[in-house]
Amino acid sequence: MDDIERAGQMLTAAMAELESIKTYSCVVLCQDRIGGQLRKQERIQSVFRAPRSVYLRWLPGPYEGLQASYVPERDGDDKFQARETGLKGLVGAVSWASDSPMIDKMYPHHFRTHETSVFFLVQLSAQIALKARDLGKVRVAKIEDVNDPWLKRPATLVDSEMSKDPKDGLRWPRTELYFDKETKLPLHFKLHAFDGGLFGEYAFSEFKKNIEVRPDAFELKKL
Repeated sequence: MDDIERAGQMLTAAMAELESIKTYSCVVLCQDRIGGQLRKQERIQSVFRAPRSVYLRWLPGPYEGLQASYVPERDGDDKFQARETGLKGLVGAVSWASDSPMIDKMYPHHFRTHETSVFFLVQLSAQIALKARDLGKVRVAKIEDVNDPWLKRPATLVDSEMSKDPKDGLRWPRTELYFDKETKLPLHFKLHAFDGGLFGEYAFSEFKKNIEVRPDAFELKKL
């Protein structure tokens, strides 16, 4: 088995594991590079319910106290709700269009609320890997057992290099996925940009699957 096949099997196993997960809770670690500048790491408490419902609450650090949630039955495909802190939060939850340019000015991130989940990143990574393979432009530079530098857990690092030409339609030219030994999921994603720098790094710490989720878990209440 070559490294490309092995990496493909690991992604396939992760996709199969997702099918057994109906809910989870975690703390998302997020560090985006935007406008050439690496932003401070954010810590976000999160609850997820399959297939796509997400609740996010920012912990101490950038945007502390901000809440956001996405529920497809409530928000459709192009909206989400957010509640700010302080006086701005007195108006309660506000519905936003996901493509609103105001979001990029106020709270710049690469991914929107509905995209901030293990499910989304695993599925997106698999789609990009398949497209790169079909183009004949993927090389697995490294597969090795490591101690995850962010999550401090045993993991297998899969470092993949893909097309460096943005015209090929791949979102990133290189990905480093840390597959957690226990869950078999890539719980840590280090994504590289076409300029050679970091695009962003994301990890899902304190991951607990198939937890009980209250019916009001996705409502944005005063904290």
